[in-house]
Amino acid sequence: MGITMFTPAPLPLNERQRSDAARASGLMNRIADPDLTQITNHVRHVMDARWCGITLILHETMYVIASSGGLLGMYRRSTSLCSYVVGDPDHVFVVLDAPNDERFAGNPWVDNGQVNFFAGAAIRDRAGYAIGVLCVSDNIPRAVFTDEEAMLLRDFAHDIGTTQIRPGSI
Repeated sequence: MGITMFTPAPLPLNERQRSDAARASGLMNRIADPDLTQITNHVRHVMDARWCGITLILHETMYVIASSGGLLGMYRRSTSLCSYVVGDPDHVFVVLDAPNDERFAGNPWVDNGQVNFFAGAAIRDRAGYAIGVLCVSDNIPRAVFTDEEAMLLRDFAHDIGTTQIRPGSI
């Protein structure tokens, strides 16, 4: 039996500015906000996922600020699949079968069976910084995540970052 070590996502070149933008976004003041929770409930249902979350990534910490099907809280960025999203924010990041993807060998979320499928889209502020992620995950792998699903996830993430979310706006 060998030991496998998970390699975290590389930091973006603009990490300091990106993290400063995340802090300045005001989203940290919206932890458990009912409007954001409503979005996660809706996206979870539309994507037929076990979990949906809105995360904010500041320096070495990922904050789950809204969640449907899971817990809010602070988590190590180094084990977060969301770090891959902020590292390449122009693309929806999709992992259909994480246990069989060598990039995630040794990742504790994958090893404990919590994440077998993951899809995430960057939440950008008005200046374009990837400050966080709207993501869905499941403990069951998927065979496919369609372009239409990716576009829908990206559209929801865009709305979170650039518009005022009001009750009943979804």
